[in-house]
Amino acid sequence: MKSHKDFTCMDCKKDTWNEYYMLYSRVWKKANPKMKGKLCISCVEARLGRKLTKKDFTILLVNTEKITRSARLKDRLAN
Repeated sequence: MKSHKDFTCMDCKKDTWNEYYMLYSRVWKKANPKMKGKLCISCVEARLGRKLTKKDFTILLVNTEKITRSARLKDRLAN
């Protein structure tokens, strides 16, 4: 089992445990050209210069299963 330290945002250093998500590679690469590490929703959006939308997220279970999520992530997955 991973510890919460494995879910630390690279930019703001907040725990992203309840913001576990997967973006399409083209979106993630724009936000994070090195393609490694974790970013909270706010930091991804800051790097992209826009708000994420449902179309940015893959259709994999990590984004579709019913698990505990932050209010911010729920909002982005719904719109």
